[in-house]
Amino acid sequence: MVDFWTVSLACVVVVLYIWWKNTTRDATLPPGPPTVPFLGNLLSVSPETILDKFQEYRKKYGDVFSLIMGSRTLVVVSGYETLREIFVKHGDTTSERPDSFITKEVGRYKGVANATGSLWKEHRTFTLNALREFGFGKKSLESRIIEEIEVFEHEIHNKKGEPFNIHFLINVCISNIMCSINFGQRYEHDDKKFHALLDTINQNLSNENVMLVATILPFVKYIPGDPFRIKNVLNNVGVVEDHLSQLVKEHKETFDENNSRDYIDVFLRKMRSEKGNPTSTFDDEQLLKIIGELFVAGTETTSTALRWFSLFMIRHPEVQDKMRKEINDVIGTSRFPSLEDKPKLPYCEAVIHETLRMGAIAPISVPHGLTSDLKYNDFTIPKEAILIPNLYSVFFDETIFPNPHAFKPERFLDDEGKLQNTEKVLVFSLGRRVCLGEALARMELFLFVTSLIQRFRLLPGDDNTPSEKGIMGITYAPQDFFLKAVSV
Repeated sequence: MVDFWTVSLACVVVVLYIWWKNTTRDATLPPGPPTVPFLGNLLSVSPETILDKFQEYRKKYGDVFSLIMGSRTLVVVSGYETLREIFVKHGDTTSERPDSFITKEVGRYKGVANATGSLWKEHRTFTLNALREFGFGKKSLESRIIEEIEVFEHEIHNKKGEPFNIHFLINVCISNIMCSINFGQRYEHDDKKFHALLDTINQNLSNENVMLVATILPFVKYIPGDPFRIKNVLNNVGVVEDHLSQLVKEHKETFDENNSRDYIDVFLRKMRSEKGNPTSTFDDEQLLKIIGELFVAGTETTSTALRWFSLFMIRHPEVQDKMRKEINDVIGTSRFPSLEDKPKLPYCEAVIHETLRMGAIAPISVPHGLTSDLKYNDFTIPKEAILIPNLYSVFFDETIFPNPHAFKPERFLDDEGKLQNTEKVLVFSLGRRVCLGEALARMELFLFVTSLIQRFRLLPGDDNTPSEKGIMGITYAPQDFFLKAVSV
Protein backbone atom coordinates (compact mmCIF):
# COMPACT_ATOMS: atom_id res chain seq x y z
CA MET A 1 0.00 0.00 0.00
CA VAL A 2 1.32 3.45 -0.94
CA ASP A 3 2.02 5.45 2.19
CA PHE A 4 1.27 9.13 2.87
CA TRP A 5 4.85 10.31 2.34
CA THR A 6 5.12 8.65 -1.05
CA VAL A 7 1.93 10.33 -2.23
CA SER A 8 3.08 13.67 -0.80
CA LEU A 9 6.46 13.40 -2.53
CA ALA A 10 4.78 12.54 -5.81
CA CYS A 11 2.51 15.59 -5.50
CA VAL A 12 5.49 17.85 -4.78
CA VAL A 13 7.33 16.48 -7.82
CA VAL A 14 4.30 17.08 -10.05
CA VAL A 15 3.84 20.63 -8.74
CA LEU A 16 7.55 21.41 -9.23
CA TYR A 17 7.46 19.97 -12.74
CA ILE A 18 4.44 22.10 -13.66
CA TRP A 19 6.08 25.21 -12.16
CA TRP A 20 9.33 24.47 -14.00
CA LYS A 21 7.42 23.95 -17.26
CA ASN A 22 5.56 27.23 -16.80
CA THR A 23 8.79 29.15 -16.21
CA THR A 24 10.51 27.80 -19.33
CA ARG A 25 10.08 29.56 -22.68
CA ASP A 26 8.20 27.55 -25.28
CA ALA A 27 9.87 27.41 -28.71
CA THR A 28 6.78 28.90 -30.37
CA LEU A 29 6.98 32.11 -28.30
CA PRO A 30 8.73 35.28 -29.47
CA PRO A 31 12.39 35.24 -28.35
CA GLY A 32 13.61 36.72 -25.10
CA PRO A 33 16.37 36.59 -22.48
CA PRO A 34 17.39 33.19 -21.04
CA THR A 35 15.21 31.90 -18.22
CA VAL A 36 16.20 30.58 -14.80
CA PRO A 37 14.48 27.34 -13.70
CA PHE A 38 11.41 28.01 -11.50
CA LEU A 39 11.92 31.80 -11.80
CA GLY A 40 11.88 32.46 -15.53
CA ASN A 41 12.98 36.08 -16.06
CA LEU A 42 11.97 37.37 -12.63
CA LEU A 43 15.55 38.38 -11.87
CA SER A 44 16.07 40.06 -15.26
CA VAL A 45 13.86 43.11 -14.76
CA SER A 46 13.20 45.49 -11.86
CA PRO A 47 11.06 48.66 -11.68
CA GLU A 48 14.23 50.77 -11.56
CA THR A 49 15.70 49.22 -14.73
CA ILE A 50 12.62 48.18 -16.70
CA LEU A 51 12.74 50.97 -19.32
CA ASP A 52 16.44 50.53 -20.09
CA LYS A 53 16.10 46.73 -20.06
CA PHE A 54 13.23 46.85 -22.53
CA GLN A 55 15.37 49.02 -24.84
CA GLU A 56 18.23 46.53 -24.50
CA TYR A 57 16.00 43.53 -25.20
CA ARG A 58 14.42 45.26 -28.20
CA LYS A 59 17.85 45.72 -29.79
CA LYS A 60 18.75 42.09 -29.11
CA TYR A 61 15.48 40.23 -29.77
CA GLY A 62 13.44 42.57 -31.97
CA ASP A 63 10.24 44.59 -31.64
CA VAL A 64 8.34 41.68 -30.08
CA PHE A 65 9.99 39.71 -27.29
CA SER A 66 8.76 37.57 -24.41
CA LEU A 67 9.48 37.45 -20.70
CA ILE A 68 8.56 34.54 -18.45
CA MET A 69 7.62 36.15 -15.15
CA GLY A 70 6.81 33.46 -12.61
CA SER A 71 3.96 31.49 -14.14
CA ARG A 72 2.90 34.32 -16.50
CA THR A 73 4.08 35.05 -20.01
CA LEU A 74 4.57 38.72 -20.88
CA VAL A 75 4.96 39.73 -24.52
CA VAL A 76 6.45 43.20 -24.92
CA VAL A 77 5.60 45.10 -28.12
CA SER A 78 7.92 47.93 -29.22
CA GLY A 79 8.34 50.26 -32.20
CA TYR A 80 5.75 52.57 -33.76
CA GLU A 81 4.87 50.41 -36.78
CA THR A 82 4.82 47.17 -34.77
CA LEU A 83 2.63 48.71 -32.06
CA ARG A 84 0.18 49.79 -34.76
CA GLU A 85 0.22 46.34 -36.34
CA ILE A 86 -0.46 44.51 -33.07
CA PHE A 87 -2.93 46.90 -31.42
CA VAL A 88 -4.64 48.55 -34.42
CA LYS A 89 -4.50 46.05 -37.30
CA HIS A 90 -5.10 43.11 -34.93
CA GLY A 91 -7.30 45.13 -32.55
CA ASP A 92 -10.09 42.53 -32.74
CA THR A 93 -7.75 40.10 -30.98
CA THR A 94 -5.63 42.37 -28.77
CA SER A 95 -8.09 44.79 -27.13
CA GLU A 96 -9.04 42.67 -24.11
CA ARG A 97 -7.80 43.04 -20.55
CA PRO A 98 -5.68 40.21 -19.14
CA ASP A 99 -6.44 38.27 -15.99
CA SER A 100 -4.44 40.37 -13.53
CA PHE A 101 -4.51 41.74 -9.99
CA ILE A 102 -5.79 45.12 -11.22
CA THR A 103 -8.57 43.79 -13.45
CA LYS A 104 -9.67 41.04 -11.05
CA GLU A 105 -9.05 42.29 -7.49
CA VAL A 106 -9.12 46.07 -7.93
CA GLY A 107 -11.47 46.56 -10.89
CA ARG A 108 -13.47 43.32 -10.52
CA TYR A 109 -13.79 43.36 -14.35
CA LYS A 110 -16.12 46.36 -14.02
CA GLY A 111 -15.94 49.99 -15.15
CA VAL A 112 -14.43 50.71 -18.56
CA ALA A 113 -10.66 50.36 -18.18
CA ASN A 114 -10.93 46.93 -16.52
CA ALA A 115 -14.01 45.65 -18.35
CA THR A 116 -13.89 43.23 -21.25
CA GLY A 117 -16.11 42.06 -24.10
CA SER A 118 -19.61 43.47 -24.53
CA LEU A 119 -19.56 45.21 -21.12
CA TRP A 120 -16.50 47.23 -22.14
CA LYS A 121 -17.93 48.13 -25.57
CA GLU A 122 -21.30 49.21 -24.18
CA HIS A 123 -19.91 51.35 -21.37
CA ARG A 124 -17.06 52.87 -23.36
CA THR A 125 -19.61 54.13 -25.90
CA PHE A 126 -21.98 55.34 -23.18
CA THR A 127 -19.22 57.09 -21.23
CA LEU A 128 -17.79 58.84 -24.30
CA ASN A 129 -21.25 60.15 -25.21
CA ALA A 130 -21.90 61.26 -21.63
CA LEU A 131 -18.57 63.08 -21.42
CA ARG A 132 -19.23 64.83 -24.72
CA GLU A 133 -22.52 66.01 -23.20
CA PHE A 134 -20.40 67.81 -20.59
CA GLY A 135 -18.08 69.37 -23.12
CA PHE A 136 -15.20 66.93 -23.65
CA GLY A 137 -13.28 68.37 -26.58
CA LYS A 138 -15.64 71.36 -26.80
CA LYS A 139 -15.35 75.01 -25.87
CA SER A 140 -18.16 74.64 -23.29
CA LEU A 141 -15.71 72.93 -20.93
CA GLU A 142 -13.17 75.72 -21.28
CA SER A 143 -14.82 77.94 -18.66
CA ARG A 144 -14.49 75.19 -16.02
CA ILE A 145 -10.80 74.83 -16.77
CA ILE A 146 -10.22 78.60 -16.73
CA GLU A 147 -11.99 78.82 -13.36
CA GLU A 148 -9.46 76.38 -11.91
CA ILE A 149 -6.55 78.13 -13.64
CA GLU A 150 -7.54 81.37 -11.89
CA VAL A 151 -7.34 79.58 -8.52
CA PHE A 152 -4.07 77.92 -9.58
CA GLU A 153 -2.41 81.22 -10.46
CA HIS A 154 -3.81 82.97 -7.37
CA GLU A 155 -2.17 80.31 -5.19
CA ILE A 156 1.13 80.69 -7.08
CA HIS A 157 0.99 84.48 -6.76
CA ASN A 158 0.55 84.10 -2.99
CA LYS A 159 3.90 82.27 -2.82
CA LYS A 160 5.48 85.70 -3.56
CA GLY A 161 8.42 84.18 -5.42
CA GLU A 162 9.39 81.89 -2.54
CA PRO A 163 10.41 78.26 -3.28
CA PHE A 164 7.60 75.69 -3.19
CA ASN A 165 6.75 72.20 -4.41
CA ILE A 166 4.16 72.57 -7.18
CA HIS A 167 3.12 68.89 -7.07
CA PHE A 168 0.16 69.13 -4.69
CA LEU A 169 -1.18 72.39 -6.13
CA ILE A 170 -1.28 70.90 -9.63
CA ASN A 171 -2.88 67.72 -8.34
CA VAL A 172 -5.68 69.54 -6.52
CA CYS A 173 -6.48 71.82 -9.47
CA ILE A 174 -6.62 69.03 -12.06
CA SER A 175 -8.59 66.82 -9.65
CA ASN A 176 -11.13 69.60 -9.19
CA ILE A 177 -11.82 69.72 -12.92
CA MET A 178 -12.65 66.01 -12.90
CA CYS A 179 -14.73 66.50 -9.74
CA SER A 180 -16.74 69.16 -11.55
CA ILE A 181 -17.46 66.82 -14.48
CA ASN A 182 -18.01 63.70 -12.38
CA PHE A 183 -19.69 65.01 -9.24
CA GLY A 184 -20.80 68.54 -10.10
CA GLN A 185 -18.65 70.13 -7.40
CA ARG A 186 -15.14 71.30 -6.64
CA TYR A 187 -13.23 71.25 -3.36
CA GLU A 188 -11.45 74.08 -1.60
CA HIS A 189 -7.68 73.72 -1.50
CA ASP A 190 -7.67 73.55 2.31
CA ASP A 191 -10.32 70.78 2.50
CA LYS A 192 -8.68 68.16 4.74
CA LYS A 193 -10.98 65.33 3.65
CA PHE A 194 -10.13 66.02 0.02
CA HIS A 195 -6.42 66.08 0.89
CA ALA A 196 -6.78 62.69 2.60
CA LEU A 197 -8.61 61.26 -0.42
CA LEU A 198 -5.90 62.41 -2.84
CA ASP A 199 -3.22 61.02 -0.53
CA THR A 200 -4.95 57.62 -0.48
CA ILE A 201 -5.12 57.59 -4.28
CA ASN A 202 -1.47 58.62 -4.59
CA GLN A 203 -0.43 55.73 -2.35
CA ASN A 204 -1.92 53.28 -4.84
CA LEU A 205 -0.57 55.12 -7.87
CA SER A 206 2.95 54.68 -6.50
CA ASN A 207 2.30 50.99 -5.82
CA GLU A 208 2.52 49.60 -9.37
CA ASN A 209 5.25 47.20 -8.22
CA VAL A 210 2.84 45.67 -5.71
CA MET A 211 0.22 45.14 -8.39
CA LEU A 212 2.75 43.54 -10.75
CA VAL A 213 3.97 41.16 -8.04
CA ALA A 214 0.38 40.15 -7.22
CA THR A 215 -0.25 39.41 -10.92
CA ILE A 216 2.80 37.28 -11.69
CA LEU A 217 2.97 35.62 -8.25
CA PRO A 218 -0.71 35.35 -7.27
CA PHE A 219 -0.03 33.18 -4.21
CA VAL A 220 1.67 36.05 -2.34
CA LYS A 221 -1.70 37.50 -1.32
CA TYR A 222 -2.17 34.48 0.94
CA ILE A 223 1.03 35.15 2.90
CA PRO A 224 0.16 36.16 6.49
CA GLY A 225 0.46 39.83 7.27
CA ASP A 226 0.90 42.23 4.38
CA PRO A 227 4.57 42.03 3.31
CA PHE A 228 3.79 43.09 -0.28
CA ARG A 229 1.20 45.74 0.75
CA ILE A 230 -1.52 44.02 -1.28
CA LYS A 231 -4.09 44.36 1.50
CA ASN A 232 -3.11 48.03 1.81
CA VAL A 233 -3.87 48.60 -1.88
CA LEU A 234 -7.29 46.93 -1.60
CA ASN A 235 -8.06 48.84 1.60
CA ASN A 236 -7.25 52.12 -0.17
CA VAL A 237 -9.61 51.17 -3.00
CA GLY A 238 -12.31 50.61 -0.39
CA VAL A 239 -11.68 54.02 1.20
CA VAL A 240 -12.02 55.79 -2.16
CA GLU A 241 -15.16 53.85 -3.08
CA ASP A 242 -16.74 54.67 0.29
CA HIS A 243 -16.26 58.36 -0.51
CA LEU A 244 -17.71 57.91 -4.00
CA SER A 245 -20.66 55.90 -2.62
CA GLN A 246 -21.60 58.83 -0.40
CA LEU A 247 -21.57 61.16 -3.41
CA VAL A 248 -23.79 58.75 -5.37
CA LYS A 249 -26.18 58.53 -2.39
CA GLU A 250 -26.44 62.34 -2.26
CA HIS A 251 -27.10 62.45 -6.01
CA LYS A 252 -29.89 59.88 -5.72
CA GLU A 253 -31.55 61.98 -3.01
CA THR A 254 -31.47 65.16 -5.12
CA PHE A 255 -31.85 63.63 -8.59
CA ASP A 256 -33.85 65.62 -11.14
CA GLU A 257 -34.73 63.80 -14.36
CA ASN A 258 -34.74 67.07 -16.30
CA ASN A 259 -31.48 68.51 -14.96
CA SER A 260 -28.33 66.43 -15.39
CA ARG A 261 -25.66 68.15 -13.31
CA ASP A 262 -22.77 65.78 -13.99
CA TYR A 263 -21.73 62.29 -15.07
CA ILE A 264 -23.34 60.63 -12.03
CA ASP A 265 -26.72 62.12 -12.96
CA VAL A 266 -26.41 60.92 -16.57
CA PHE A 267 -25.64 57.40 -15.35
CA LEU A 268 -28.51 57.45 -12.83
CA ARG A 269 -30.88 58.56 -15.60
CA LYS A 270 -29.75 55.57 -17.68
CA MET A 271 -30.18 53.24 -14.68
CA ARG A 272 -33.77 54.42 -14.19
CA SER A 273 -34.58 54.02 -17.88
CA GLU A 274 -33.42 50.39 -17.71
CA LYS A 275 -35.14 49.57 -14.44
CA GLY A 276 -36.78 46.16 -14.76
CA ASN A 277 -34.41 45.02 -17.51
CA PRO A 278 -32.82 41.83 -16.12
CA THR A 279 -29.87 42.05 -18.53
CA SER A 280 -29.01 45.69 -17.81
CA THR A 281 -25.37 46.36 -16.92
CA PHE A 282 -26.09 49.79 -15.44
CA ASP A 283 -25.88 49.27 -11.68
CA ASP A 284 -24.33 50.90 -8.61
CA GLU A 285 -21.08 48.93 -8.74
CA GLN A 286 -20.53 49.79 -12.40
CA LEU A 287 -21.16 53.47 -11.64
CA LEU A 288 -18.65 53.44 -8.76
CA LYS A 289 -15.97 51.83 -10.90
CA ILE A 290 -16.40 54.24 -13.79
CA ILE A 291 -16.38 57.45 -11.74
CA GLY A 292 -13.38 56.09 -9.83
CA GLU A 293 -11.52 55.44 -13.08
CA LEU A 294 -12.41 58.84 -14.52
CA PHE A 295 -11.38 60.63 -11.35
CA VAL A 296 -8.01 58.87 -10.99
CA ALA A 297 -7.01 58.54 -14.65
CA GLY A 298 -8.35 61.99 -15.50
CA THR A 299 -6.13 63.52 -12.85
CA GLU A 300 -2.89 61.55 -12.91
CA THR A 301 -1.76 61.86 -16.55
CA THR A 302 -2.37 65.61 -16.83
CA SER A 303 -0.99 66.34 -13.36
CA THR A 304 2.20 64.41 -14.11
CA ALA A 305 2.58 66.13 -17.49
CA LEU A 306 2.32 69.58 -15.88
CA ARG A 307 4.98 68.64 -13.32
CA TRP A 308 7.31 67.51 -16.11
CA PHE A 309 6.58 70.75 -17.98
CA SER A 310 7.52 72.83 -14.94
CA LEU A 311 10.74 70.85 -14.53
CA PHE A 312 11.74 71.21 -18.19
CA MET A 313 11.06 74.96 -18.11
CA ILE A 314 13.40 75.33 -15.13
CA ARG A 315 16.09 73.38 -16.97
CA HIS A 316 15.52 75.22 -20.26
CA PRO A 317 14.73 78.90 -19.54
CA GLU A 318 15.27 79.81 -23.20
CA VAL A 319 12.25 77.65 -24.10
CA GLN A 320 9.87 79.42 -21.74
CA ASP A 321 11.18 82.77 -23.02
CA LYS A 322 10.30 81.76 -26.61
CA MET A 323 6.88 80.55 -25.46
CA ARG A 324 6.21 83.82 -23.64
CA LYS A 325 7.18 85.86 -26.69
CA GLU A 326 4.83 83.86 -28.91
CA ILE A 327 2.00 84.23 -26.37
CA ASN A 328 2.58 87.97 -25.98
CA ASP A 329 2.76 88.50 -29.75
CA VAL A 330 -0.54 86.68 -30.34
CA ILE A 331 -2.54 87.36 -27.15
CA GLY A 332 -0.79 89.96 -25.03
CA THR A 333 -1.38 89.98 -21.28
CA SER A 334 -4.90 91.39 -20.93
CA ARG A 335 -6.68 88.01 -21.06
CA PHE A 336 -6.07 84.30 -20.55
CA PRO A 337 -5.17 82.19 -23.59
CA SER A 338 -8.17 80.35 -25.04
CA LEU A 339 -8.60 77.25 -27.17
CA GLU A 340 -9.24 79.51 -30.16
CA ASP A 341 -5.62 80.68 -29.85
CA LYS A 342 -4.26 77.14 -30.22
CA PRO A 343 -3.63 77.22 -34.02
CA LYS A 344 -1.77 80.52 -33.61
CA LEU A 345 0.66 79.17 -30.99
CA PRO A 346 2.55 76.35 -32.77
CA TYR A 347 5.72 76.73 -30.70
CA CYS A 348 3.75 76.37 -27.45
CA GLU A 349 2.08 73.27 -28.91
CA ALA A 350 5.49 71.89 -29.88
CA VAL A 351 6.72 72.38 -26.30
CA ILE A 352 3.71 70.45 -24.99
CA HIS A 353 4.40 67.56 -27.38
CA GLU A 354 8.07 67.53 -26.44
CA THR A 355 7.10 67.48 -22.76
CA LEU A 356 4.82 64.48 -23.34
CA ARG A 357 7.51 62.70 -25.36
CA MET A 358 10.51 63.29 -23.14
CA GLY A 359 8.55 63.10 -19.90
CA ALA A 360 7.30 59.71 -21.10
CA ILE A 361 4.38 59.96 -18.70
CA ALA A 362 3.03 56.55 -19.72
CA PRO A 363 6.13 54.72 -20.99
CA ILE A 364 4.49 51.32 -20.59
CA SER A 365 0.80 51.40 -21.39
CA VAL A 366 -1.89 49.45 -19.57
CA PRO A 367 -1.49 45.71 -20.30
CA HIS A 368 -3.70 44.12 -22.96
CA GLY A 369 -5.15 40.64 -23.20
CA LEU A 370 -6.05 38.48 -26.20
CA THR A 371 -9.26 36.81 -27.32
CA SER A 372 -7.30 34.04 -29.08
CA ASP A 373 -3.77 33.01 -30.02
CA LEU A 374 -2.10 35.49 -32.37
CA LYS A 375 0.40 34.56 -35.08
CA TYR A 376 3.20 37.09 -35.44
CA ASN A 377 5.91 36.37 -38.01
CA ASP A 378 7.09 32.83 -37.18
CA PHE A 379 5.91 32.94 -33.57
CA THR A 380 2.68 32.47 -31.64
CA ILE A 381 1.50 34.83 -28.92
CA PRO A 382 -0.76 32.64 -26.75
CA LYS A 383 -4.20 33.75 -25.61
CA GLU A 384 -3.07 33.56 -21.96
CA ALA A 385 -0.18 36.01 -22.48
CA ILE A 386 -0.13 39.56 -21.13
CA LEU A 387 0.64 42.08 -23.89
CA ILE A 388 2.76 45.06 -22.82
CA PRO A 389 2.71 48.12 -25.15
CA ASN A 390 6.20 49.64 -24.83
CA LEU A 391 5.47 53.27 -25.75
CA TYR A 392 8.86 54.35 -24.40
CA SER A 393 10.43 52.62 -27.41
CA VAL A 394 8.76 55.19 -29.68
CA PHE A 395 9.45 58.26 -27.54
CA PHE A 396 13.20 57.58 -27.61
CA ASP A 397 13.52 56.01 -31.06
CA GLU A 398 16.43 57.75 -32.81
CA THR A 399 15.00 56.96 -36.24
CA ILE A 400 11.87 58.97 -35.38
CA PHE A 401 13.30 61.56 -32.96
CA PRO A 402 17.02 62.19 -33.59
CA ASN A 403 19.02 62.93 -30.43
CA PRO A 404 16.01 61.78 -28.36
CA HIS A 405 17.48 62.61 -24.94
CA ALA A 406 17.67 66.32 -25.79
CA PHE A 407 14.69 68.57 -25.02
CA LYS A 408 14.07 70.08 -28.44
CA PRO A 409 10.54 71.37 -29.20
CA GLU A 410 11.64 72.41 -32.71
CA ARG A 411 11.60 68.75 -33.75
CA PHE A 412 7.80 69.08 -33.98
CA LEU A 413 7.91 72.09 -36.33
CA ASP A 414 8.54 71.99 -40.08
CA ASP A 415 10.38 74.64 -42.10
CA GLU A 416 7.23 76.78 -42.20
CA GLY A 417 6.75 76.58 -38.43
CA LYS A 418 3.79 74.20 -38.65
CA LEU A 419 3.35 71.16 -36.40
CA GLN A 420 4.62 67.81 -37.66
CA ASN A 421 5.17 64.24 -36.41
CA THR A 422 2.88 64.72 -33.41
CA GLU A 423 1.02 61.44 -34.03
CA LYS A 424 4.14 59.55 -32.91
CA VAL A 425 3.75 60.80 -29.32
CA LEU A 426 1.56 57.92 -28.16
CA VAL A 427 1.23 59.05 -24.56
CA PHE A 428 -2.52 58.27 -24.60
CA SER A 429 -1.82 54.82 -26.09
CA LEU A 430 -3.36 53.59 -29.36
CA GLY A 431 -5.97 51.27 -30.77
CA ARG A 432 -9.36 50.62 -29.23
CA ARG A 433 -8.10 51.08 -25.66
CA VAL A 434 -6.88 54.64 -26.28
CA CYS A 435 -7.40 56.88 -23.23
CA LEU A 436 -10.98 58.14 -22.82
CA GLY A 437 -9.81 61.46 -21.44
CA GLU A 438 -7.38 62.43 -24.20
CA ALA A 439 -9.46 65.37 -25.44
CA LEU A 440 -9.82 66.83 -21.93
CA ALA A 441 -6.14 66.29 -21.12
CA ARG A 442 -5.04 68.15 -24.25
CA MET A 443 -7.37 71.04 -23.43
CA GLU A 444 -6.09 71.24 -19.86
CA LEU A 445 -2.43 71.05 -20.87
CA PHE A 446 -2.71 73.82 -23.44
CA LEU A 447 -4.65 76.20 -21.19
CA PHE A 448 -2.62 75.58 -18.00
CA VAL A 449 0.77 75.72 -19.74
CA THR A 450 0.16 78.87 -21.77
CA SER A 451 -1.52 80.71 -18.87
CA LEU A 452 1.32 79.80 -16.51
CA ILE A 453 4.08 81.01 -18.83
CA GLN A 454 2.10 84.12 -19.79
CA ARG A 455 2.16 85.31 -16.16
CA PHE A 456 5.16 83.70 -14.47
CA ARG A 457 8.83 82.96 -15.04
CA LEU A 458 9.76 79.59 -13.53
CA LEU A 459 13.13 79.41 -11.76
CA PRO A 460 14.96 76.75 -9.72
CA GLY A 461 13.87 76.67 -6.08
CA ASP A 462 17.41 76.08 -4.84
CA ASP A 463 20.96 75.52 -6.11
CA ASN A 464 20.13 71.99 -7.29
CA THR A 465 18.86 71.58 -10.84
CA PRO A 466 15.94 69.11 -10.76
CA SER A 467 16.74 65.71 -12.22
CA GLU A 468 15.24 64.41 -15.47
CA LYS A 469 15.37 60.90 -13.99
CA GLY A 470 11.81 59.96 -13.11
CA ILE A 471 10.16 57.51 -10.72
CA MET A 472 8.22 54.55 -12.06
CA GLY A 473 4.71 54.08 -10.69
CA ILE A 474 1.41 53.87 -12.54
CA THR A 475 2.88 56.80 -14.46
CA TYR A 476 6.50 57.87 -14.91
CA ALA A 477 6.69 60.95 -12.70
CA PRO A 478 9.46 63.42 -11.88
CA GLN A 479 11.10 63.35 -8.49
CA ASP A 480 9.75 66.07 -6.20
CA PHE A 481 11.46 69.41 -6.72
CA PHE A 482 11.10 73.03 -5.62
CA LEU A 483 10.68 76.02 -7.91
CA LYS A 484 10.16 79.76 -7.75
CA ALA A 485 7.46 81.46 -9.83
CA VAL A 486 8.16 85.16 -10.45
CA SER A 487 5.46 87.38 -11.96
CA VAL A 488 6.31 88.89 -15.35
